[in-house]
Amino acid sequence: MGLVLKDCDWIVTQDPQRRILANASVRITDGRIEQVGRVNAASKDEVIDCRRKVLIPGLINTHTHLSMTLFRGYADDLELRDWLENKIWPLESRLTGDMCYQGALLGSLEMTRTGTTCFVDMYFHMEDVARAVDEAGLRAILSPGMIDKPDKTGTEHERQSTLKFLEYIHELHNPLLSFAVGPHAPYTCGPETLLWARDLAEKEDTLVNIHIAETRGEQAQFEKDGKGRVAEYLDRIGFLTNRVLAAHAVWLTKSEVKLFGQKGVRVSHSPVSNMKLASGGTAPVPEMWDAGVPVGLGTDGPASNNGLDMFDTMKMTALVHKNARWDPTIMNAQRVLDMATLDGARCIGREKELGSVEIGKRADLVLVDLRDPNLIPIHRKETVVSDLVYSANGQNVDTTIVDGRPLMVSRRFQKLDQDKIGEEVRSSIGQLIPQ
Repeated sequence: MGLVLKDCDWIVTQDPQRRILANASVRITDGRIEQVGRVNAASKDEVIDCRRKVLIPGLINTHTHLSMTLFRGYADDLELRDWLENKIWPLESRLTGDMCYQGALLGSLEMTRTGTTCFVDMYFHMEDVARAVDEAGLRAILSPGMIDKPDKTGTEHERQSTLKFLEYIHELHNPLLSFAVGPHAPYTCGPETLLWARDLAEKEDTLVNIHIAETRGEQAQFEKDGKGRVAEYLDRIGFLTNRVLAAHAVWLTKSEVKLFGQKGVRVSHSPVSNMKLASGGTAPVPEMWDAGVPVGLGTDGPASNNGLDMFDTMKMTALVHKNARWDPTIMNAQRVLDMATLDGARCIGREKELGSVEIGKRADLVLVDLRDPNLIPIHRKETVVSDLVYSANGQNVDTTIVDGRPLMVSRRFQKLDQDKIGEEVRSSIGQLIPQ
C-alpha cells in the first residue's frame, strides 16, 4: 500500500533542472518517493486529491528555538542585550521541562501548519523538546544549548547534560530525530568548550550548531578584548570545520566569508529576527555564495520573529537583500526557494535525501492550496515559484507530509490536538508569568 498525491496542478521539483511539472502525481512507498509524473493509483493505495494545489518539497528551518513559542510577544521592541539580559534570560531561569514540552508541541503545531517538515533547534530541557517533536512526527536536529558557567563544576555539568541528551536520542530509536552539539556562541563559550564541542561532533559525525557574529557589538567586543575578528579567532583556535552550522553570520568581512568557504562552514540566515532585533546591516549572503558557503534559512525563535512561518522568511529574505543592495535582481525567487529547500538540506548534510521532489528521496512534502485568494491567478509555469515566494504564506498550506506520513491533510491535523495544546500552553504561561 502506498500514498498517491494525485493530479497536482503543479509540482515544483527542485531537481537539478528546477523542473516544474503540470498536472502530475507522486507515489510514495515506505517513506520514499517512488514515482513522479504519471501515476496510476492501485486499489490499495491511499489517495489524496491534489487538484488546485501545488506540491513542493518540505521547507527546512535551519535555525530556531522551538519552545520560545512561550515568549511570543512577551518582550518586543527591545535592543538585543536588553532583550536577553533583562527579559528573556530571567524568564528562562524559571522554565521547567513540562513548560518546554508544551512550548515545543505548540511550535511543532505551527511548523506543521505552515509547511516546515525539518528543523534545527537549540534550547534547554531538550529531552522534553525531543519528546514533543517525536509525538508531532516532524524531522529535527536537536542540540542542548551550552553556556560556560562561572565555575568549572557548572561548565562540566553543561557538558554532561549534552552527553546525556545524546544518549537519550539514541534510546528514542526515531530515525527522524538526530543530535547536534550546541555551544551557544563564542562570547558565552570559551575555547575549551568550543573545542570540546568540535571533538564531540567529529566523534558522533554530526553538526556543531552555534551563533556566530550576530551583532556588531559582538565583533566590537572581541576586537576590544584583543581576540580580533570573531571568525578569525575561531579559526585560530581550530574550531572552524565543515561541521559548523553558523547561525546569523551577519557581521562578517569579505575575508571572513572567504574563510568560511575555505573551511566548509555552513550558514543559517535569519533575516526576520535580525531586522526585529536591529542587528544592523544585512548578512553578506551573495558573497557567501561566491565563496561556496551553503546558506539555508532560519526563523530564529518565536520570541524574536514572532513566528515559525518559513514562507514569511522567504519573502523577507528576498526583500531585505534587494533593499540593502539597491538591486532587485540580487536575490530572485528561485534562489530564495533553493535556500529554504535544497540549500537547507546541504546545511544539515542531508541533500541526498531531502530538499527536492525526486525519485528515491524521503517524502517530506507540502501541498499549497491555489484556491486561496492571495494565490489567484497563477499566470503560467514560469510564475509558480515567484507566487510561492512573494504571494504565499504559511496559512496557504493544505497538507504536510513527513517521511511519507501525513501530519496534516486538508488543514486538519492528524497527530496533534490544537485545542488541547493551546489550553496547556495557556496554563504554562499562567505559571511562568503570573498576571
